[in-house]
Formats: sequence, structure tokens, C-alpha cells
Amino acid sequence: MKNSVKQRRQNSSQLALTNNNHEDVTFKEGAIVRIKLENILTYDSVEFQVGPYLNVIIGPNGTGKSTIVCAICIGLGGKLSILGRAQQVADFIKYGCNKGKIELELFNEDGENYIIHREIHKNNKSEWTINGRPATHRAVDELVAQKNIQVNNLCQFLPQEKVADFAKMTSEELLENTEKSINNELYDNHQKLKKAREQARSLELGFENIQERLDQEKQKNARLEQDVKIFEERERHLSKIQILQMKRPWVEYDEKRKLYEKYKTERDKKAEEYKQAKQMFAPLQKKLDAMKKRKEDIEKEMKTKTDSLRDYARKAQASSKEIEAFTDKTQEVQNDLKFKRNEELSRKKRVQDLKKQIDLLKSELETTVQTEDIGPQIERVTQEMRRICHQMEEMSQDGDLIRRDIVTIRNDINSNQQQLREIQNVENKKLEILRQKHKHTYDAVMWCKENKNKFQGEVHLPMMMTINPKDASMAKFIEMHIRADDLKAFVFENSNDYNLFMNTMRDEQGLKVNALKVPQKPVCEYVPTKSIENYRRYGFQSYLKDYISCPDGIMRYLCAQYRVHAIPVGDRRSKERVEDIVAQCPEFSMFYTIDSQYQVKRSRYDGSISSRSSKIRDPTWLIASGDNSREVMLETQIRQLQAQLKTKEEEYNGKQKMSKELDTKLNQKREEKKELSQKKDVKKRLQSQIDSKIQRMRTEEAEAVNLQTEEESALKEIRGYNKKKCTSLQKLKDYTRKCIELSTEKVRLGLRQAMFIHEQEQVEEELREQSEVLQNFERAFEEIKEKVKTAKEMAKRLLQAAKHVTNTDVDSELSPELRQSFESCPSTLDEIDAAIHEQQARADSLFQTDERVVKEYRQRKKEIAQLEKDVTNRQQQLHGHQEEVEKAKREWLEPLRGLIERINENFSYFFSCMKCAGEIDLNVPDNPEDYEKYGIKIKVKFRDSESLRELTPHHQSGGERSVSTVLYMMALQELAKCPFRCVDEINQGMDPVNERKVFELVVQTVCRRSASQYFLLTPKLLPDLEYSDNMTVLCVCNGPYMLNHTEWNLKKFIRRRKRLEDE
Repeated sequence: MKNSVKQRRQNSSQLALTNNNHEDVTFKEGAIVRIKLENILTYDSVEFQVGPYLNVIIGPNGTGKSTIVCAICIGLGGKLSILGRAQQVADFIKYGCNKGKIELELFNEDGENYIIHREIHKNNKSEWTINGRPATHRAVDELVAQKNIQVNNLCQFLPQEKVADFAKMTSEELLENTEKSINNELYDNHQKLKKAREQARSLELGFENIQERLDQEKQKNARLEQDVKIFEERERHLSKIQILQMKRPWVEYDEKRKLYEKYKTERDKKAEEYKQAKQMFAPLQKKLDAMKKRKEDIEKEMKTKTDSLRDYARKAQASSKEIEAFTDKTQEVQNDLKFKRNEELSRKKRVQDLKKQIDLLKSELETTVQTEDIGPQIERVTQEMRRICHQMEEMSQDGDLIRRDIVTIRNDINSNQQQLREIQNVENKKLEILRQKHKHTYDAVMWCKENKNKFQGEVHLPMMMTINPKDASMAKFIEMHIRADDLKAFVFENSNDYNLFMNTMRDEQGLKVNALKVPQKPVCEYVPTKSIENYRRYGFQSYLKDYISCPDGIMRYLCAQYRVHAIPVGDRRSKERVEDIVAQCPEFSMFYTIDSQYQVKRSRYDGSISSRSSKIRDPTWLIASGDNSREVMLETQIRQLQAQLKTKEEEYNGKQKMSKELDTKLNQKREEKKELSQKKDVKKRLQSQIDSKIQRMRTEEAEAVNLQTEEESALKEIRGYNKKKCTSLQKLKDYTRKCIELSTEKVRLGLRQAMFIHEQEQVEEELREQSEVLQNFERAFEEIKEKVKTAKEMAKRLLQAAKHVTNTDVDSELSPELRQSFESCPSTLDEIDAAIHEQQARADSLFQTDERVVKEYRQRKKEIAQLEKDVTNRQQQLHGHQEEVEKAKREWLEPLRGLIERINENFSYFFSCMKCAGEIDLNVPDNPEDYEKYGIKIKVKFRDSESLRELTPHHQSGGERSVSTVLYMMALQELAKCPFRCVDEINQGMDPVNERKVFELVVQTVCRRSASQYFLLTPKLLPDLEYSDNMTVLCVCNGPYMLNHTEWNLKKFIRRRKRLEDE
């Protein structure tokens, strides 16, 4: 799509803005001279120049007027929140492009114009240049601030989405925005005054606190003064005690030092005696050491012999165990052979016994008489028993099947009940989400649940409670498609119910809730243009309606309001074929891909197509979804299953009763069969016993053992074991002989060891006698040595204690002052103790004041002195600060009042031109020192029957607020120092009369040569309006057949136009 802007009512010399011809064009410093866009929203490429005064940008909706406003804002580094259109700067790049460019040329009175260029990339990063040189966002902000351009100030820059926010500004915000718009110095002084007021409050509070504290501290010290005097007198006595106590350890140290010198002399004498005794002891000790060495050698040799002896003994023991093992095996073979002999004898005896038993049974058989044959009777009873068992088995199988059916039905009931609880728990989750997000709607839901009987028709709870996505992944599409206000709206099918509900909620309970009425058209009449099968090649699987489970009334509303029956939802293939869908599916005004929503608009003028995509957000209202139809189905299934369970249980109990009856019959038949079995043919039984005995006899005869073979085998095995036993006996003999030899050698070594031990004991006895003499000398030496050490340590400790008491350094001598103090003190310990006792008695006779009280008194005295200084300083500081505040107040308030008067004059004049009334007042708070509460009040009156009322978002209509907004901005036009202003579609809410009057006032005011630049954007203009030669009209046209702006020759067009006029 190609875009261009045609310019009218401007000649070519006026449009040649880049040559800085200040005589023809009176641009203000920082005004916009030229705008160039590439791949920004609706524009492929466009570049145009603007006039220095009023610029009216006109064009149909959707052609790109607001895009120019957006480009000015983001091209000058403004915040995206001012535009209210997108959260990321990459959203302003035209669909299908990777980057977009914005270039703005600002007028510079002192030389070359400023050209600010911003290149925006898909990753939300931007590249900035100023006059072709790389720059940063901060550098652009500094340049914009230097030129007093304030795109974040609604009094200067009013985008379409923020028009309503102007009336929502508080009086304080309006004052600050007006100050920034007209005079930054005035705004800075206002901010300084607010800070100074806070400082003044802090200083006043600090002064009062310090003064109060000073008075309190003085009163406290006056009460303690007498106690402090007594304390100081007592301290003098205690000070004398302290001097005496400091001298006492020095006297103790001197006495202990003298004793140390005495012990030291005696120690040296004992050391010499001990040395001589030690020299006599050395030869005996040397002889004893040599004997100990020989004894250790013998012990090592004995240990070696002992280890070898232990090794051979272990081997001999192993050989002995082998012999015992072979003996045991031989005995086992003999015992096994003996067992086989005994077993053979037993077998022969059993065979003889069986022969005798067979003879007896044959004899009894010959004498037995044949009895009646009762076999058929037994067979009949057996058949009866089999029939009963078969019936019982069938009954058991039927019972098992019924029992399994009962278990299955119970499991199904439990499963359905669990699913039902989960669905019902979903409703609780939804209620909790609703309570957190909108408490009023939550309270209304709880009221409806408790008052269902008050309604005539069906009342549907808010859609977020009744709508359940059939697939959880579809929740984000449903929530993206339905407005949040409708998600929390109640839906009524009866008008009386609707009125009752709204009156109760809003009037009686004061709740702000939404409610809707269900359309009459049935759901079946809402059908898409084509079946979804026609669009599967694009990746569309279903329409949005197919993913929604909700009551019929809700679905009717969704189809009527949101056309969910005609909004397709696609997958990844849809995202890849977006361009094909837009071009080939004109029936789609909106569709969804896997992560985006696409809106398609088609121009009514030329049929051109534009599309806009939005990222699908994660759901916040429908994160907990259930299925109402599923809930009803589960309740029905549970009732059916419970009925089936009751039937099955009755059938099972009947089967159990029949089974018990059959079991009783079977027991009776068993008894009958037992009685018949006892009467069976005795002769046959005897013959059976004979046959059994004969069979057992044959088995016993077959198990006969060949004892001769067994004896030969056992003898051969015993001979082998005897050979191995002989080998082990030979080893045992050799090991035993070696053990005897080693034991003999060990005994000899033991004798030698005993001899050395005897000699060693003699030497040790002699050494012991000599050692006692040495030990006596050593003991005496150690004792005197210990006394020296003790006296030295004591003297050292006493010296340390004395230095510690007198605060003397370890390496320093006693100070001359203390020596002089000690001279007046007694010289002995007894005299010192007596003097201490006397001074202590005098101190104890005085009243003892708590030392903490005195410390508190002295500390408070210092604090009082410091507080007196602080009071003086605070008084001076507060006086000086007050003078500064008064001066700053005069510098701010007087110009501000003058400014408000001028704004009021302009504002009142503009309103009088429209046959209405309006005024601007400075809102002064009750406390004139509360500078943060100063504000501007706009009062307007549009009818003679009304009085002036303050402009608010609620009192006036949308058109009245628009008129007030634009006239207030015009009232600032001549006063403001800003380079340009911008207002987007301010006339949309006005009636034709007001729109004409406002436009004429804008032309008259803005087209003066002293006025600053002004941008007015509108989709239309009334006919027969008055224009000015100083205004510029920019017509925005778009379509597939537009010339590129680089091919448009404006000068040639003007020459041709003049030639036609001359003809």
C-alpha cells in the first residue's frame, strides 16, 4: 500500500522549509519542519513538510492520521503509555516488515536544523542518530527537553486515546502540567516551594522538640544537684583510699622481690652439689644400658624360635586333623556297610510277613459269602451329587459375575462422584478468582445464589463462571475474544429480572456490577458463511464456538455480540499462511493463529486491505474451567448406576440363598453315599487287599541288595583311606621332631636370659643405691628451684598487679606523680591497712549517692550545653529558611496569579465567542503554606439555565469536555513557550455548531504569526469553514494506486495550476 500526503493552501516557497529562510517562514525554535516515515503502521514510505502555524491533518479513519501522532511521540523519545496503543515499540512496525524508520526535522534558529532519526527493530531495540551522527535515547531526551518539547504533557500533546484523560486530571496535576507547558521556571519554583515547605515543617518540629527537651533536662538536673555535692565529698575520701590501695601492691612486691634474691643464692649452691653427684652416677648407668642391649638381643632370638615352633606345631596339628578325618571316613564306610546288611535282613523279614498275610487273606476270602450288589445305588447317589455340584458351580459362577458387576458399578459410581467433586471444586476456584479480581461482582454472585426464588426467568451467573472451554488450551483464545467487562457480567433472559437485579445491586447495595440481556434469536440461526472444512487447508480446525461449553442464553449473546460462530481458530499452519488468509478469505474480519489474534479491515473507498496482529495473553479469568453439561451428565449417570447397583445386590442375595440350599442337599447325599459304601461287597475288598499285598511283596523282592559286591567296594575304599592316613602320620612325625628340637633350643636361650637378668638385677641394685643419693641432691635442688620460680612468679604477678593498679605500662617505671603521692603514705602493710580502714569509715559515714545518678547528671549537663547551642542554631536556621520561603513564594505565586489571570481572560473570551461561559481559578488550599495542594479549577457553563460547574469526567458530556479541553489548550497557545502542540480528533464528540465555532477560534488563535506550531487531526471537516493563509491542510490519502512521495513534483503541479488559472 502506497501512501502520500497532499498539501493545500501553501505555496512552494512556504513549503521549502529546509533552507531556513527566516523571512518567509516564522518557525519557532524546536518546531517540526519535516516528517519522514518508513514501514510504520499503515505507511510503506512517506515524507512531507509541515507549516509553522496551524497544521490540519485530515483523512478517513484508518488512513494513518494517528500514526503521524504516534511517530512524533516515539520519534522524540516519548513514553508509549502516552499513546495508549501498544506496550512495545516493535508493535509500531508495519506488519510483515523487520524494521521501521522515523525521521523528524526540528527548526534551529542558530544554524543547521536538527534531524532526529530512529530505526526500530523487531526485538524492540532502536538505533538513534542526530544529524547523521549516532546518538543515544538519553541524548535525544536532553535535546527535546532543551527545546521545551513535552510530549508527555497532556497540555501540549493530546493523542486520541488520551483525550478523555485531560478531564480526569486533578486540579493539582493540571496546574503542574500548565506550569511545565508555559514556563519551566515557574514549575521549578513550585517544586522548590513544595520541598521547602517540607523542610520548614521538619525544622519547626525539630526546634520545638529540642526546646522542650532542653527544659526537661534542666529541671531534672536541678533536682539532683545536692546529691552530687555529697557524692563528690565521698569521692575525695575514696580517692585517698585508692592511692593507699595503689601503694599496697608495690610494698608487697618489694618484700617478695627481696625473698626471691635470697632463694636464688641458695639455688646456685644446690645446683653445684647435684652436678657432682650426677658425675659419679654415669658409669653405672652405662654398664646397665649395655646389659639391657644384650638382653634385648636374646629376647629377639627367643621370639624367632617361638614363631618357628608355633609354625611347626600348627602344621603338626593340621596333619593330626587329616588323620582324624581319614579315620572318620573309614568308620563311615564301615557303618554304611553295616546299615546295608541290617536293611537286607529287614527286607527278608518283611517279605516273609507279607507271605503270611496273603495266606490269611486267601483263607478268609474262601470262607466269605457273596453279598447283594449295591453299586447302582452308589452310582445314582454319585450322579445326584454331581448334578448338585454342577448347579452349585453354576450358581457360584453367576454370583462371581454379579459380584464383579457390583464392584465395577461401585467403582464407576466412585469415579463419577470424584469427577463431579472436581467439577464442583472448579466452581469454588472460579469464585475465589472472582473475589480477588472484582469483589462487587463476587458479592452479587453470592446474593444471587441465596435469592434464586426472586427471579421469574433463568439468571446466568457471570460468564467467567458459566463459560467452560472444552479444551484448557482454548481458554486464552476465549478470554482474548471476550471483553473483561462481559466476562464478569450477569446474563438475564427476563427483562423484569434484569431491572430487579440492577436496582438491588446499584441502588440498595451500592455494588458496581455489569448485566446483559439475552437476544431473542435462537442459537441455531447463527451459522457461519461456510463450513470449517473449506478452511482446513489454512490450518483452521474449528470455529471458536465449537470450543465453548456454556448455557444456551450465554451462547446466543456470544454469537450475537462476538460472532464466535464465525471466528476460526487455527494452528501453526495458519500462522505461516496469514498473508494468504487475509488475501483469499474476505469473509474473515478476525481470526486466530496459535499465538496471535489478527484483525482485518477493508477500505470502503478502494477495497484495500490492512491487518493488525495482537499477541495472545495467558488467561487470567478462565484459568479454572469446568463443564456444566458434564456435571449434569455425571449426576444422571450416578443415579442410573445406583439403581443398577441395588438390582444387582438383590440378585446376588438371591443367588447366595439358593447356594446355601444346594449345599445342604449335597451334604445329605454325601451321608447317603457313605452308608452305601460301607455295605459294598466284602469279597471284592478282600481280593483287593490280597492284590495289594502281592504287589508290595514283589516290590520288596525287587529291592534286594548284593551284600558281597557291597563288601568288596567298602574294603577297597577303606584301603585307600589307610594309605592317606599313613602319609599324614609320617608328616606328623617329622613336624613333631622339629618342634622338639626348637623347644630344646628355646630352653637353652631361656637359661642364658635368666643369667643376664640376674646380673642386670645386681647392677640395678647398685645403681639404685647410688640413685637414691643422686635423687636426694636432685630433690633438694628442685625444691629450691621451685621456691625461686614461685618467688619470681609471685614477684612478677605482684609487679603486674601493682602496675595494673597504677595504670603503669609493662615496660615503664612508676610515674613521678605517683611516687610523690606514695611518699605521703605509710611504708608498711599494717600501716597502709590501718589508713585504708580510717578513710573507708569516713566515706561510709556519708550518704551514698548512686553513681549512675551522678553520671546521668554530668552527662545531662553536657547535653544541656549542646542543646542550648542547637536551639540557637535552629532559631537562626528557621528564620533564614522562612525568609527564603517567603522570597520563593513571591517569585512563584505573583507570576502564577498573573498567568492564571491571562489564561482566564483567553479562556473566558473563547467561551464567550461560543455563547457559553467559562473561567479559570487558582485553587488555594485552606493553609496557604500547603503548596502541593495548589491547583487549577476549570469552570464551564454551556446553558443559560445552568451555573458554572467544575470540569469533571462525570458532570459534562463528552462533547462538552472536548470543547473545554481544546479551548483550554488554545488559552495556553499565546502564553506557552513550547515549539508545537498536537491534538488528535478532539472534535469527534462535538455537535456541528460547537465544532464550527471551535475550529474558527483555533484558526484565529493559532494562525497569528506570534503563535507556536499546532497540529489538529480530524477525519472530517464541516463545509464552508473559514480558513487562514497561515494554516496548512494536510490530506492523508492511501490506496494501492498512490504515487510514491519521491515521484510527486509539487512545484510542477503548482506551475501547471497557475497556468490554468491564467488561461
